[in-house]
Amino acid sequence: MNKLSRTPIWADRLALPAIFLIALLLRVREALRAPLWYDELYSQAAVHRPWHQVMEVMRADVHPPLIYMLSFAWRVFGDTDLAVRSLSIVFGLATLAVGYALARELFGRPAALIATALLAVHPWHIYISQEARSYPELWFFLTTSAFAAWRFCEGGPKPDRATAALFVVSAALALWTHYLAGIVVFVQFACGALALRREPRRLGTWLLLQVAVAALFAPVLPMLWQQFHRVETDHWMPRPTVGDLVDLARRISLSAFYLVPAVLALAVMPLLPERTRRAALFMLTIGPLTVLLCWLLGVNGLRLFAAKYMLFSLTAIFALVGAGITRLPGRVTPWIVTLVLLLFAARASLIRTPYPEAAGLGQARAALTGHVRAGDVFYHADSHTLLFAERYFPQARHRLLLMGQRFPYFEGGHLVPDSSRSDAAELDATMASGARWFAMAAAPAGIDTHPAAALFDSLAGAPKKSGVVRVWTSAAAR
Repeated sequence: MNKLSRTPIWADRLALPAIFLIALLLRVREALRAPLWYDELYSQAAVHRPWHQVMEVMRADVHPPLIYMLSFAWRVFGDTDLAVRSLSIVFGLATLAVGYALARELFGRPAALIATALLAVHPWHIYISQEARSYPELWFFLTTSAFAAWRFCEGGPKPDRATAALFVVSAALALWTHYLAGIVVFVQFACGALALRREPRRLGTWLLLQVAVAALFAPVLPMLWQQFHRVETDHWMPRPTVGDLVDLARRISLSAFYLVPAVLALAVMPLLPERTRRAALFMLTIGPLTVLLCWLLGVNGLRLFAAKYMLFSLTAIFALVGAGITRLPGRVTPWIVTLVLLLFAARASLIRTPYPEAAGLGQARAALTGHVRAGDVFYHADSHTLLFAERYFPQARHRLLLMGQRFPYFEGGHLVPDSSRSDAAELDATMASGARWFAMAAAPAGIDTHPAAALFDSLAGAPKKSGVVRVWTSAAAR
C-alpha cells in the first residue's frame, strides 16, 4: 500500500473538491486582473460578426476552425471580460479533471491528487486556463486522447468501444483546435503501436482508429493547404534556441530556475520501479520528449515551437512529479515535499504580474477612463491598441495609422477593414480643426510603430507611458 494512501477517509473525499474550488478561484482572479489583450481581442473581433463573415475570417487565418466556432456560440453567455474568458476557464478545469483521471489510472490516487493540486496553483496553468485563446481546449482534447490511448493499448486484452470512440473523437477535436495536435497525436499513436506490436489484431484496430481520426479531420484539409502557403511567406515565429528550451523548463518548474533539477529528478523517479516504468515511459514520451521533438523540428525550420504551445506537457510532467513524490522514502518526506512545492507554486502565482501588454493596456484604460468623450478620435499605430480601444472606448472613433507599414495577417490584416485605415494627412486635418484626439501605440510583433510614434510626438509632445503602451493626448483633449 502506498504510504500516502493512509489518510482519513473524510480528508481523502474532501481533497479533490477543495483543489478544484481553489483552482476556480485562482483562474477567476487572474481573469479579472487585466483587460483583454491583442491575442484575445483578435479572437473576439473574429467572432463578433455574422456567421458567414466568421467563415471568411477562418479561411484567412492560420488556425483550425473549432475555437472560432466555440467562441461564436459562447457569446450567448455575455460579452464581459470574465464571460469571454470563462470558456477557457471551463476547459482549463476540465483538463485538470481528465489529467487527474489519467494520473490515477497510471500511478494511483495519491499521485493524481498531488499532480492535480500542483497544477491547480501552477502560475502558467492558471494563466493559460483563463486566456481567451485555443490552448485550454487543446490541452483538454490532448489529455483526453492520451487517457483513451493508454486505456485502449494498455488497459487489457479487450478494450471497450467507448474507449476507442473517445480516442477518435478527442484526437480529431484536438486537430480541429490546433495543428500542433498533429505532432502530439502522432506520438500517442506511435506509443500505442509500440505497445501492441506483438498483438496483430489489436494493432490493426489501433491503425483503423487513426484512419477514423484522419477522416474526421479531412474537412479541414483544404483550409490547411491554403494556410500552409500563407505561413510559408508570412510567419511570425522565429527558429527556437537553446535559451527558449531553458526558459520553457523554468516556466514548467513553477517559474523558478532553481526548481528545474528538483522537478526533473521527481519526474524520472517513476522510471525506477518496474511496476510504473511503462506508464512513466508513456508520459515522458507524450510530454517532455514530444516537446523536445517540436523544438528539434523548429530548429530545422518547421515553425511550431513557442513556449505557450509547449505547455500542453504540464499534465504529463506533473503526473510524473506526483508519482515521483509518492516514491520518496519515509512517511513524512512526501508530505513535506508536496507542501514545499505547493507553497512555491502559490507564491509564484500570487506575485506573477499580468502579461505585459495586458498590464499596459489596463493602465492606459484607467488613465483614459473619464477623459474620452463621444466624438473623440483615436489614432493607432498598430492593431493591438486599435482592437483594445474599439472594445473599451466605443464612444470614440478609431483610426489605424500604419504610415506605409506592411499589415500581415497575424497583426489583423484581414480583420481591420479599409474604412478604419487612415494616413498622416487625415491626422494633420484633425489637428488643424482643433478637434480632440488621442493616439496610442504598443509594442506588437509585426508592425514597426516608430514612424507613427514620431508623428504623434511632433504633434502632441511626449506620450504617457503605461508599460509597453504609449498614449498621446492632443492639446484640445487635455
